[in-house]
Amino acid sequence: MINITEFNQSLALALGPITLISGVGLLMICMTNRYNHATNRIRQLMKKRHEDASQALLPIIDEEIDLLYMRASLLRRGMLSVALSALLSALLVAVSVGSRFLGINLMVLESVILVAATLLIVLSALLFSSEISISLKALNLAVKNIPPGGGKSEAL
Repeated sequence: MINITEFNQSLALALGPITLISGVGLLMICMTNRYNHATNRIRQLMKKRHEDASQALLPIIDEEIDLLYMRASLLRRGMLSVALSALLSALLVAVSVGSRFLGINLMVLESVILVAATLLIVLSALLFSSEISISLKALNLAVKNIPPGGGKSEAL
């Protein structure tokens, strides 16, 4: 039978990965919102391209669609990395608590899972940073193609 001290230690050990899951969830929400925005913007540009774009604007629209697609692709990979990290964090909680209750030493397995979860978060952050960099390129494209006189651009 497990006593209250062992239970408290097990609970304390599980709090780290549980906190990790919360942080991963916030990152996932942020990335999902950016992904949805990029895909919606691609749909808008595709509609504009087929409906009323002039021949002069087609290369600009196509370039912006390409940048948005690259952004969405990076975000999708980042979201997959975050989701896998959350899964590993949940597995870490289960292994950690299970090993304490069963009296089995699984420290090596716990360490491997923790390192893998952390590396996936780092990968996700790198992909997210790359997406932001591409977003700035798209913004630069929009600024460069503002028509003279400060009017609204048809493509952007």
